[in-house]
Amino acid sequence: MKQAAVILLLVTGLISACQWGGSAQPQNPSEKPEDLLPEKTFVKLLYEMNLLEGARTGNTLLGDSIPLNAYYETLYADFGVTAEQVQRNFTYYHSDAEKMATYYQWIIDSLRVDVQALSAPIQSEERDESDE
Repeated sequence: MKQAAVILLLVTGLISACQWGGSAQPQNPSEKPEDLLPEKTFVKLLYEMNLLEGARTGNTLLGDSIPLNAYYETLYADFGVTAEQVQRNFTYYHSDAEKMATYYQWIIDSLRVDVQALSAPIQSEERDESDE
């Protein structure tokens, strides 16, 4: 009798475990915030944040004495968001690893394009005018 009770308990536990979270679709553990930014806006904001982080040296930007937080405040104001809203959106979007991998790949590719454009020789209009 005791053995039957243990088996029944194990079977019940296994069935419960299979039903709990057993959907084939990955579930988003983060609730969608009411102030969710559109994906394109979020990715553009993330791109700009990566630019800031890339220029960062400690608590300031390279060659500047203005605290990094001031740059973030300006960036958030430009996008019309608050730091809290960014955090909620960051948490929500980062709960989907595949999408975030795609977003970060786009950001990396965009940064590479920017580096190539900035590394190109500068062609001044003065030089073009002097050739005429």
